[in-house]
Amino acid sequence: MKAWIKSNWKSILKKILYPHGALIIFLIILSTVALIYSLAFKDANQIVAYVTYFVSAYTLTVAVIRTPPIIKKIKAMLYANRYSNMYLTDKELRARISLYGGFAVNNIYAVYNFCSGLFFGSVWLVAIGVYYIILSVMRLGLVRKDRHRAEYNSKAEERLDGIISYIKCGKLMFLLNVAVTGFVVQMIWQNKSYSYPGFLIYASAAYAFFCLTTAIINMAKYRSLEKPVLSAAKMLSFSCALISLLSMQTAMLTQFGDRKAFFARLMNGFTGGTVCFLIFGMAVYMVRRGKKELKKMES
Repeated sequence: MKAWIKSNWKSILKKILYPHGALIIFLIILSTVALIYSLAFKDANQIVAYVTYFVSAYTLTVAVIRTPPIIKKIKAMLYANRYSNMYLTDKELRARISLYGGFAVNNIYAVYNFCSGLFFGSVWLVAIGVYYIILSVMRLGLVRKDRHRAEYNSKAEERLDGIISYIKCGKLMFLLNVAVTGFVVQMIWQNKSYSYPGFLIYASAAYAFFCLTTAIINMAKYRSLEKPVLSAAKMLSFSCALISLLSMQTAMLTQFGDRKAFFARLMNGFTGGTVCFLIFGMAVYMVRRGKKELKKMES
């Protein structure tokens, strides 16, 4: 038996790490159901819980191993299509779609939170609504500038107007920081927080980290001011990602800890203060950098 294993260990390992696709799908469904059961019923049998964690770890491992070839095939299909190829290869088009999509989402959030705050008499919801209203105004200005980009007589004129919009966006970022400070103060002094029903909190956490990662990558891509309007849009996306991270933390502390405890207030205060400081720093950076670029163009 040992000799057979020694001579065939490579094929055995390959079968373990590369099982049939149908088996992987079955394991994913089984692991998901078992994990939900283990998390929902904490008094469940420990042996069942340990087996569940082991199967889940194995399923995750084989799924990750099989993911790159699948992604490669999906990319080939997307690049073969005319419209998806245009989206993937044109970074300015992606930035504009993100700008317009973000504007639409901000409007929905602004109306919903502000009207809910007025209806229920909630200062917390009003503060969140004000934040999204300011964000919508900022995005509206950028959208209008982007839509009228064909009316400029030259690239220099377009860039000059774009830099002016970049500076205005930086100044509005100070006002945005006031709104953020408003609901951060409520988090600390009045124990206000976000809350998500059931397992939506895990989805919100994944979304927050995805937004933050994407925003940092896009900021690096658009760090130059060749397209000031798009650069400003990416700075706004980064500020939104910071708020998503802060809201995720407060929701986590509410669901898995004591929201009235000193530790929760300390963490909300630290993270909220850091977010406010970063947004303030971004505002200063945008105004100073924009004015510096204006002086270069004038000289």
